[in-house]
Amino acid sequence: MNQSLSTFSRISWYPFSDEPVIRSLWYMPRLCDPFFLFPEESPDGKWHLFGHTWVGIEHFISENGISWEPRKMVALRGHSPSIYQEDGVYYLLYEKHNASLPNLKKGRLKRREQEKVSYSRFEMCSSTDLILFSEPKIILDSREIPFSADGLKKPRISRPQIIKDGAGYRLYFGASHLLLPDTKQKTSRYFALALASTIEGPYALANEGEPLLSPDPDDPYRSMAVGSIKVVRAEDGYVGFECAMYWDKECAKTASVLLQLESRDGISFKPSFRSPLLVSPKEGWASRYIVSCDVRYKKEEACWYCYYSANSKHGYYPVRESIGLLLGKEPSLRKVFI
Repeated sequence: MNQSLSTFSRISWYPFSDEPVIRSLWYMPRLCDPFFLFPEESPDGKWHLFGHTWVGIEHFISENGISWEPRKMVALRGHSPSIYQEDGVYYLLYEKHNASLPNLKKGRLKRREQEKVSYSRFEMCSSTDLILFSEPKIILDSREIPFSADGLKKPRISRPQIIKDGAGYRLYFGASHLLLPDTKQKTSRYFALALASTIEGPYALANEGEPLLSPDPDDPYRSMAVGSIKVVRAEDGYVGFECAMYWDKECAKTASVLLQLESRDGISFKPSFRSPLLVSPKEGWASRYIVSCDVRYKKEEACWYCYYSANSKHGYYPVRESIGLLLGKEPSLRKVFI
């Protein structure tokens, strides 16, 4: 259900719990970049959530959206999954920047063939049941994005998301990345858009080949990096939910915040007038950075669900990233009797 930009500005957001709904485990200490489906959107009437660990893309299922069980590994070494659904087909889109398993010929590694698939790219595979997926196809090559190599030895693209409009398909994504200086947290440097007439492309850069958003040293919330952005269609435009990275002058360290952006054309995004939707607490599982999110509207409950990943670090222990839940409701007017 699409709602107007003004409606989004009235939504009140609150945490479902002080604890994550999917907690990181010893074999997946960093569970990142959630993307989910409601039961009415899925083929089996259950909740589905995808996220990635250092191993690859993990698939979770749930009966209620709160208690989640891991189902299976979907894509080895895949990152930042998202799903676009059309005509009963689920298209799984993700980033991959590792070489595929090497080919062997006469006992020797075919290095040239391995190098051809070791660059960062977006791959897509399809399914009708979210169980069996087709062989992946490459739909965007990082080497075709000029600014994806800024500050890097090799180009990098990340966090793909497809939205359909009247003219075709919009592929929103992050480009290049950097390490925050004090913690070495990885984050997307830019936010960009590519367009295509068919879902499999070819995709061409929009905005005259420039990023839609870039770091701005004078911006109070985006001075370090753009971070992750989830885009949602509205009746009269687009809304972005940005996990921006900035330098906190008072605490003398890098920090993150979840912001709301607005756009009439899906190209020029401006911050909403409202205050941040979520800031990192001083303590607890989300006290380090808010990293990414996915936002969808559940019509039966008149409620917005926002699953987000956040992390923390304690002493010498590794960084742990888990998934939490925000709920959003539009305040209803109350009748006053005099």
